[in-house]
Amino acid sequence: MIEILPIKLLTDEDSPIFGSLNTSLAKLSRVEFPVANGIVITPPTLKLKTALELHDFGTKEVYKESWTLMEKGISNIPIPENLVRETQERKLFYIGEEIKSVKILWLKLLQTWLTEIKNRLWNSGFDPKITQDLEPQIVIFIKRLEASGTAFFDPISDDSVITVKKGKPHPNDMRKLDELVRLANRKLFIPHEYEWIVDNGVKLTRVFPYTPFTVIANEMKQSRMEYNPTQIASSPAPESVQGLRNDRTGVVKVFLDLSQGLVVEKEVDGVYISSEKIFDLNKPRESLEDLILRVVDAANTFPHSPILFKLADKSEGMGQIRGTLRLLHQDNLREPILDALDFIRYKKVLSNVHIVIPFIRGIHEFLQIKKELSSKKLVRKNSLQIWMEAAIPENILNLENYLEVGLDGVVLNLDELVSHLNGFDLNHEELITYKNDVEGLMKFLEDGIRLLLKAKIPFIAYGSLTHNPHVLEYLVEKGVYGIVVERYEAHSAKDLLHQTERRIILRKNL
Repeated sequence: MIEILPIKLLTDEDSPIFGSLNTSLAKLSRVEFPVANGIVITPPTLKLKTALELHDFGTKEVYKESWTLMEKGISNIPIPENLVRETQERKLFYIGEEIKSVKILWLKLLQTWLTEIKNRLWNSGFDPKITQDLEPQIVIFIKRLEASGTAFFDPISDDSVITVKKGKPHPNDMRKLDELVRLANRKLFIPHEYEWIVDNGVKLTRVFPYTPFTVIANEMKQSRMEYNPTQIASSPAPESVQGLRNDRTGVVKVFLDLSQGLVVEKEVDGVYISSEKIFDLNKPRESLEDLILRVVDAANTFPHSPILFKLADKSEGMGQIRGTLRLLHQDNLREPILDALDFIRYKKVLSNVHIVIPFIRGIHEFLQIKKELSSKKLVRKNSLQIWMEAAIPENILNLENYLEVGLDGVVLNLDELVSHLNGFDLNHEELITYKNDVEGLMKFLEDGIRLLLKAKIPFIAYGSLTHNPHVLEYLVEKGVYGIVVERYEAHSAKDLLHQTERRIILRKNL
């Protein structure tokens, strides 16, 4: 039996069943915010679980066949009586798209929950509790949908970012949205992202958690994917150059490597912490405390910036057991790191900390470490991103496979990649001159970067090669989201990026 409640009736006591974000929307409704009229529906957990248990998801050979049969069975689940009762006087519904009948609405809701289950199957395999804690869904009652989209307040630009997905809202509606986003953040005490519609006025329909990574796809579409020679050439040169002179923040973000040293910067785009530089197996307790304090300090100091936490990559050199393989087989290395993440994410409630999986040798390792993460409830969701470090050519060649099983970003470890491509060991100083031979590296990355941009997956660059002018210009032109630099290099890196972006624009306009 599903549970249904009108949005405006939800209270904090209902959050375990109907979700904390939905109760936040109800709070706004009760303080006279223009929240759309609608209901919140919980999934038919028992029927979904029963349907899953009838099929075998243990082997890949029968996975697709079992899934198809299960989908057919679930689509035959009758419309619940209480849903029919709640919607009997309604003709149009909105769940991210316009729906014109209760029957179609129910099928769409079932499909949404099935997609969530499918993602869990991919990430963690079958589990008897796989249907528990599925997301309750909001159904909005509409009369005439004129426009829809999302909006959030960006503290970096000190302005609201409004994305229109459908229709053309009036300028007055855009101004109203700007006011609503700012005021809603004050009422809820912390920033959120909001879904909105125009239906006899502007109305909020959903509340999402906000972190800078929540809107990466938006930024990439607006700033990177539009950043190509044709469009740059079509812009008047004087305005382009003048814009760069006045705004030195640039398009490419700067992530500070705070694995060592203290936090002293006032403004950062993001933080990168390599746990292997802090956690010491010879001093596990002291070093783990240091690691936790360092991450917590960074996350609290920069609450609106993403903190990329790289799992420990303990390496003894090329060809040795290291990275994800070592994490999977060495409990005293893996468990303390995951416990630290669990403490940071759920005890300290720092939702801007995200995970980077290090040095992966194949898709099987990637899937296995995601299972270990899920055992600590560290699974992909809006507030928790899982990134992959691409350190060997296999990661780039099979990038499409990694994207299929789910990731939120890629860290290009340029030094590692060039060492494997050019056949030298980074630990041997006499061979380090081969690092400067970067033409092959840039050609090799071409297809992988194109695939990432097409999939709207952000990528950042890590390593000393980001200081190579040819490599940096290549990355900026290809749409890199950010680069990782040492703490003391932050200001010079921003200037260098500014000059690189300016040089590219000038060249395209000549």
